[in-house]
Amino acid sequence: MLTQELKEQIQSLYRECLKAMSLRPRYGQRHMIAAIARSLGEIHEGDDGNRDNQAGIAVVEAGTGTGKTLAYLLAALPVALAKERKLLISTATVALQEQILNKDLPALKEHLSVPFSFALAKGRGRYLCLLKLDKSLQQLSGMLATVDLFEQTPEEKDKALYESMLTSFGKGEWDGDRDRWPDEVEHSQWSHLTATHRECSNRRCPHFQNCAFYKARNAMDEADIIVANHDLVLADLSLGGGAILPAPERTIYVLDEGHHLADKALKHFRMELGVKAQRQWLKQVEGGLEQFVAQAGMPAGLERVLSEAPEHLRTLTQQVSLLWPLVMDLMNTEDRLRFSFGKTPEALRDLLSSMRAPLDPVWQCLDKLNDLVQKSLDPKEEGLLNRDIAENWQAPVGMMLARAEQMSEALSWLATEEKEGELPVARWLTRTPYGEDWDIILSASPISVADQLRQNLWNRCYGAVVTSATLTALNSFNSLRWESGLPQWATYERVASPFNYQENGELQVVQLGSDPKSDQFGDDVHDWLDKEVDLKGATLVLFSSRVQLEAARERFLKPWKEELLCQNFLPKAEIIRRHKERIDQKKGSVIFGLASFAEGIDLPGSYVTHVVIVKIPFAVPDDPIQAAISEWMESSGRNPFMELTLPAASIRLIQACGRLIRQESDTGRVSILDKRLISSRYGNLLLDALPPFRRVAG
Repeated sequence: MLTQELKEQIQSLYRECLKAMSLRPRYGQRHMIAAIARSLGEIHEGDDGNRDNQAGIAVVEAGTGTGKTLAYLLAALPVALAKERKLLISTATVALQEQILNKDLPALKEHLSVPFSFALAKGRGRYLCLLKLDKSLQQLSGMLATVDLFEQTPEEKDKALYESMLTSFGKGEWDGDRDRWPDEVEHSQWSHLTATHRECSNRRCPHFQNCAFYKARNAMDEADIIVANHDLVLADLSLGGGAILPAPERTIYVLDEGHHLADKALKHFRMELGVKAQRQWLKQVEGGLEQFVAQAGMPAGLERVLSEAPEHLRTLTQQVSLLWPLVMDLMNTEDRLRFSFGKTPEALRDLLSSMRAPLDPVWQCLDKLNDLVQKSLDPKEEGLLNRDIAENWQAPVGMMLARAEQMSEALSWLATEEKEGELPVARWLTRTPYGEDWDIILSASPISVADQLRQNLWNRCYGAVVTSATLTALNSFNSLRWESGLPQWATYERVASPFNYQENGELQVVQLGSDPKSDQFGDDVHDWLDKEVDLKGATLVLFSSRVQLEAARERFLKPWKEELLCQNFLPKAEIIRRHKERIDQKKGSVIFGLASFAEGIDLPGSYVTHVVIVKIPFAVPDDPIQAAISEWMESSGRNPFMELTLPAASIRLIQACGRLIRQESDTGRVSILDKRLISSRYGNLLLDALPPFRRVAG
């Protein structure tokens, strides 16, 4: 239970914020604060100070307008401070992360009587590596011989940029954060300036005291609140937790936009292996080791592994070459081929399995070589390599080792056969562009990350809050629980939006003459848009596919030349800027958008008064992971449409409808041009889950 002192502090801080920030008290906000505080208050600590009971996880769906950010901050921050834990706020999108970091937290810090500090956590790849910057400039000046592997040589045209960065960093005008450099930095430019964890020598680096990444880490270590994103949280957990972020046992997580967590995790655990790309990499490694021996000789203790590595690499290259005709034959003319129940053909599985034997000694060679290079950089140790050679080879060896590890893990996922009763792994082949040619990618992914999240996050964290405006699907938390592994014992709450949807919004289900699956549907949609869209108003039209959007654009580009703004033809931020500018000038504007415009954009008031949803946003039917889940569900006697497809569509439909009413005074209409909402057996389930708009005739 929360102590009386903590309970009174949370209540007092809420009253304090309302007064200082001129906010009105909201029932839903108070409800959310109470639910989170009560859940965290039930945590029991063992002798080691870690949570040892089934408590401390709150799952709260907070309707639009609840003020959820303030609610979870006021509920969780006092607990985190009292228990000496870190409060880690994670988002799925950059937009929400920036809002929390640049608006919500500074406002709270200004008005709250309890002092706290906060910091942004980013991955290593967003920060400058001074050693690599120094080496790039030396290479461009001809002072350092290059190790020409993996296109590592920087380009002459970037020299002025690199010199400017070095000057700005040295003067303290720039902190080494890529996102804070005043101009856009291309990936080809930045790739020479940042290091992976395998390339970083940590305290052995001569620039460690001035390292941008470790300075940011130190600031994070001192902060009470850390702002991160789901990808970074998942990366940390996959490294065991506590490698990048604070250890889960010492952290209270707030996973905002929590409905994205499972999807992010699925992408994080996906493994891929490109046939041509892998063959090229193996040749580069062989050439790289030859170059290393030519420069450094055969270091003591590595003679055997270095002398045997070329033969293992040639064996691997031959095996990868044999992959090409095999996968080509399997693919035939298809662009994608999914293996039923994840079972790869025996010949393919055997060939992939056979690669492990020669890959293991290559990995061991690179691991020992990397250890040798790192020790040679350490002034406290007697390294076997000249320091200049060690510095020159640090990044290439680190990159080779990282790729060897990736290949090993990919082979494990691709070549393994699941035991009877185990969840299948989705496995598939994809034809993809590769330079001026094309390659075939072998992919593998778990169909569920529930076990990984349960073991690494929910069972280990000190406490957690999962929140979003859309956590339930068809009015149930069941889909979220299944996808993300959330425990049954967690606290589950739904907080209704304070908005008066009945009074302020209309929902119109339009029954066009054609079925959404028919060829005539596109023309019927165009005719309806031509007749019903007010070119003097503010309209957002959401399409379920790029083909639909481009067909509509072609139809309306000339007649709506001034008003029309289309996704994929302009950057998202520029579309929103131009749209707002036209509305501010009392001119009409129409946005044609896809899924990313159905969530995460905020166009309040007169900026959107009509939202048109062309079709029910069902998932793309050929997605290999979703297809594998459906196949497994069917084999278990379950209904994938009702358990998987429909709940996911429900969440996306709610999000799309949520673009209309963004604040209490907003008004407008949502029009859905899919008559299946009326004619199908599942239509009412989708309609009942939507905000309670006033229904009007279509």
